Parts: sequence; C-alpha cells; structure tokens
Amino acid sequence: MELPLGKMPEEVKVDEELQKSLIDIIKSCEDEDKEVYKSQKRLWKKNEEFWHGVQYLFWSQKDDSWRSPMDIGWEDDDDVQEQLGSFSDKVVNIFKAHGESIISALAAQIPSLRFLPDDADDPDDLVTARTYSKVAELVQRHNRAKMIFFRALFFLSLQGIVAAYRYKDSDFKYGSFKVPIYDTQTIETDKFTCKECGYESDQDWTLNDPGPGDFQLGSSCPQCGSVDKPKVDKEKQDIPTIQKTEDMPKSRVKLDIFGPLHFKIPYYARNQEEVTYFILYAEIGKDRVKFAYQDKAEEIEEEYLEDVERFARSIYSSNTDPEPGQKHLVLVKKAWLMPAAFFRENDKHKRDRLIKKFPSGAKVILVGKKNIFIKAFDEDLNRPWQIGQSGLSTFIHSDPILQPLIEICEMRNQLVNLIIETISHGVPSAFADPETLNFDIYGRFEAVPGYIYEAKPRRPGEPLANSFYTSDRATLSREVAVFLKQLDQDAQFCVGSFPSIYGGASEGKSRTFAEYNMSRQMALQRLSIVWHFIKEWWCKTIEGCVELYKECVIEDERYSQFKDGNYINVWIKQAEMKGKVGGVEPEADEAFPSSQAQIKEIILKLMELNNDYINSVLYNPVNARLIQDCFALTDLKVPGEAQRVKQVGETILLLQAPAVNPMQSSVPIDINNDDHAIHIAAIREYVVDQIGMEEKKINPEGFANLLAHEQEHMNAQKLLTIQMNSTPAGVPPETNRGEDVE
Repeated sequence: MELPLGKMPEEVKVDEELQKSLIDIIKSCEDEDKEVYKSQKRLWKKNEEFWHGVQYLFWSQKDDSWRSPMDIGWEDDDDVQEQLGSFSDKVVNIFKAHGESIISALAAQIPSLRFLPDDADDPDDLVTARTYSKVAELVQRHNRAKMIFFRALFFLSLQGIVAAYRYKDSDFKYGSFKVPIYDTQTIETDKFTCKECGYESDQDWTLNDPGPGDFQLGSSCPQCGSVDKPKVDKEKQDIPTIQKTEDMPKSRVKLDIFGPLHFKIPYYARNQEEVTYFILYAEIGKDRVKFAYQDKAEEIEEEYLEDVERFARSIYSSNTDPEPGQKHLVLVKKAWLMPAAFFRENDKHKRDRLIKKFPSGAKVILVGKKNIFIKAFDEDLNRPWQIGQSGLSTFIHSDPILQPLIEICEMRNQLVNLIIETISHGVPSAFADPETLNFDIYGRFEAVPGYIYEAKPRRPGEPLANSFYTSDRATLSREVAVFLKQLDQDAQFCVGSFPSIYGGASEGKSRTFAEYNMSRQMALQRLSIVWHFIKEWWCKTIEGCVELYKECVIEDERYSQFKDGNYINVWIKQAEMKGKVGGVEPEADEAFPSSQAQIKEIILKLMELNNDYINSVLYNPVNARLIQDCFALTDLKVPGEAQRVKQVGETILLLQAPAVNPMQSSVPIDINNDDHAIHIAAIREYVVDQIGMEEKKINPEGFANLLAHEQEHMNAQKLLTIQMNSTPAGVPPETNRGEDVE
C-alpha cells in the first residue's frame, strides 16, 4: 500500500550502511538552505492566510508562524482587554476576489494539446500520434482535469510554483482483465538414436513413415544408411499448460497536485533539469501509516509531530490544540534523489554502491523526526514529477501571481476601518449638567420622538441650552475616497485582474462594444504570460501521463464519447502505439482560453454580419449543439437535429453488422419520413472523420454496410427529385408543340 501516492516501482534492498548514507544525504539536502526555505514558507503561508481572510497578522518568533490578534484570547484576560480594548477591525477580502477572477479567466478552458509524428511520411507514426492524443483525452477525463487545473492555478496564485505527481493506480473499480495461470506437465517421449553414427530422431525410421520428403517406411538411417534398429531412450519433457485464468485489476494513470508548502527543491535551480532532489512532506494519521508499513508499526507509534511542522502545512494560523497533532499524526517524508545527489556522500565506496544500486536515482521513504527508514526504490525524479512556475523568474521559484496585492490589501483594510470609525464618530457626543437632567429618571424611559422630559436650568433665568454641550462631529477627508479608488486601480494593474476580464465596466466613457472588447483583449494579454507558462507545464505533465499509460495498458481500451446526440465508442488499440512521436505542443498556441460568454459574443457578432459563407457555417446542423450550449437554450428545437440524431444512432447499428448485399444495408431507410439530405450529410461527415477512417481499417464489413445505407438514401433522394419534377398522374405533360419557337 502506498501513502498517499499510488503504486511504486520495484523495491531495492539496501543494508544499514546504505540506509544511513541515504538518510544523511536527505538531511544534507534539507539543511543546505534551511533559512531560505523558512523565509519562503513565511511568504507562502501569509498569502494563504490572506486568501482565507485573516489579514491582520504578525510573525511570532516563538511559534514560528503567523498570528492574528483574534488568536490571542484577550477575552480571557480582563486586564489586557481593559488596557487595549477589543479587536474588531474589519477585512474586505479583495485578495481572494482578485485571485478567483484570475483563476476563472485562466481556467475557462483546459489547454488542448496535439502530439506530433516523428516522421510525417510514416503511417505508423501518424497513427501513433493520433492515438496518443486520444490517450491524453482519456487521462484527463479519468483525473477530472478541470479540478486539477483549478488547484494548480491556486498554488501558482499564492506560492508561484506547483508540482504534478504522475503515478499508476490499480483497482478493480477501473475494471479487470483475464490473466492465464500456467503450470508445467511432464510427459515421456521416445528418442531414437542410430547405433552407428549417433543420429537422433523422435521417430523410428525402420517402422514409421515420417512423411513425404524424408526417409520412408522401413528405410535405413538417413545419415549413415545403417539398417539396424535404433537405440530407444525415454526422455522426460516439461510442457507449459494453462491451468486457470485469474481476474486482475486494470490500471489507470493518476495525477495529484502539490504546492511548495508540501515539497522542497533547491532554491538555486533554474529549471527542472537542475533539480537534483525533491522532498515531499505529508502529515498522515498514524493508523494509516502503521497499516501501510506494519513491520515498523512499533517505531512509528513512538513518533510525534512537532507543532511548527504541523501548522506550517495546515489551514490554521496558530496552534490552538497541540495534543491531537502530537498523538495522532506523523510526518511521512518521501525523497527523490538524482544520481548527482549521491555525491553529497564523501565516502567513495558508499557512493559507488549507491550509484550501482540506483542507476536512475533513488526514491526513499522516511517516517517521523527520527527518520525511520521504510523503503527505497530505483526511480528517476523526472518520471513522476513535473514542476511548473507562474511567470518570468531567474530561478524555478517565481513570485506568486497575487503577491503584489498584499500591501495594497493592508492599506485598503486600514482605510476602510478609518472610514467606519469616522462614520461612527460622526454622531457627536452630548454632555449635560446632572442638576439640569436627572439621568436616573431619564434612563428609565425609551427615547421617543416628541416626548416631553422634565428639566430645569442651572440658574433661574438662564436658557436651558446653557446646561448642555455637544462635541464636534468627525468629518472624513476628501482625499480618502480618491485614495480608496486609486488603491483599487493599483490592485487591478498589479495583478492584471481588470474588470473587463470578468464582465465589469470598462475604463472608457462611451462603453461601446468595440471599446469593451479592446479593453478585454488588453487585460487578457497581460495574463497571457501566466497562460503560456502553465500551458507548457500542462503539456509536459500530460505527455508524461501518456508514457505511463503505455506501460500499464494490457489490452485494447475504449471510452464513450457523446457526439451529435448519441454515444459512440472511441478505441485505443495497442497495435496503434508502435510508431514514434516527435513531441507534443499546445493547440492554438497564441490563443487565450475563451469563456462561454466570449463565445456567445463572437457568435452574435458573426450573425450580425449576415455573410452568406458565415451563415452557412453557423446554421449548419453540425453546429446546432454549439449554438444551444452558448445561449443556454436546451429546449430550442433546431430544424434537422432530430434527423441527424437518428442517423447517428443508425450508424452505430450499421457498423455492428455486414451489409445484406452491396446495395442493401442491414438497417432499412424510411423513404417517406427520412430527410435524405441530412442523413447523407451525417454519413459523409462520419466517413471523413478521423474516427470513421480508423473504423474503415478495423471494421471493413461494417463500414461497407454504412456505405450501402448511404447509397440507399441517395437513390431515394434521386427518386423523390424525379417525382417532384414529373407530371402528376392524369395530367398531360407540358409541351411547346404547335407554338412558335424563335
């Protein structure tokens, strides 16, 4: 059992000497930039706290974490509360709002990718490239790629770096396949040897007829001509036989996403090729860890989790209850070491042994603060991991997308609270002479407008107003509103979350469609830098997943695809993955992901053009589903859609059976009710589609049946055309006989 990352490569046994050497190497990797990593974690954790709305923070050197005044518990200390007062500053969480706007804009579509053949003139390479693209689609479907993409953008927004972990997972919930179980059966056979020359044969050439072209019945030794009977020996032979078949679970390629609070790589690496170690940290329940590594259960039970380590990777900002973490959680550390990392071992003998045992690199599992050695494997770091960054940077660690918002959020929160305090103090305080107004009696009554209260002046003849005083009202400076607006503009400019990317008002005065569209394009152009980085990371991640899929596929796979109102099977065949691919690249390389609202706007503008060619595309029945989805009009009845859906269903049936004859298909047409033009167009679209071309190769009989069905529709269409142009029964045909012809 693997925690929490799925199946593993083959384990490598190492003695205690090498175990200690591996532990020392990992410790060296952790300690080499300890202060730098600690500083980075401080920044990343602060960004996460701001995302959760905890934005009044200070760094606690004692707890080594961010603390909020709300965590101190002043309500339990009356003296402190009396001296400092209550803490009630308000937070307007624009940090999360800007972040979600950027994430939603970038995740409007998952980057589509295309595999390239190694040789465009090689049919095998072309087929393999197309098959790899289908595998990529299947892997993304299995892993709910949209959610994976959201999580990756979350880490890039707050921490500037993300890592994708690829692994193979086997389970019966994915399906099963039959595996034959072989056994050996021992049988005895006769072996004939010539006494003269030693010639050997499985047959007695003096009694049996071995067959034409060889020696005949009763003949002599074919090698020396001896007529003596050969020597006979008994020979035992083990023959493998199938005893039974066993169900085995199918495997899938899975993806998991991690942020840098849970992993550590060299801060000085400029790209993934320069990463010589990768250390993954996870706090896991002791019961799961002991179950997974039962031979080390007693040592694991004695381990505890330090508070600092626990809360650096948790959602909490402070340690409010250390007991559960210390008793029930344990740190599981998994380290991937490239062969270059073995040179941190100064002992040449140990270093050479490590390189020999782990030629690709080592994966080591340790548990607890004592680094209990669990297992080691031979695995290349770059095989399971793919590291991505958020933007331009000298090193692989880059600034988080939302980092510039931190100080703006702090200033804005202070300004908002100043406005609230000013408004609160805008109600002036009133003072009265207790001899004029009896506060004990006055306090018994509810303040009611127009009520008459008893009062008397301090001295007879003085106005009653002389016994009262009202303080000046607090007024808000005019610059406050201007500064608040300026902060909002600065926030948009710093991170690129301009209003136009999420449908807000444009910056211009006229606010025409052209102005709004230009504003949106400029806003998205700013985010295109991040888009290009994450697009390349996603392509490399999926490329690695496809390579893993090749290793775990046992038999041909299929998955269902909804197309034109029906479900069709898309096959992934092992025989189609024998060619070579020349790499992978994102499709529409310069295009930014378009949201549903953008697609709707584009379609509306195209409709307004009223161009014949554009209209022929827009109003083609093939695009009816796109129109329905864009305008959210699922109940909209598109002319011809029912006919098209019917033909797609018939196509599935036609491919499952051979034709009755070249001119008659297994599924008859409905001459009176079928719209033959639409049925013919649907068949032709399938025939020239990539799926149809592949079906032609693997299912020629079903494909011929489909073509016969198309011919039936064409014949029916011709017949109806002739009938429409012919003279109805009982009516004489039109003629120009007897008329003057010029």
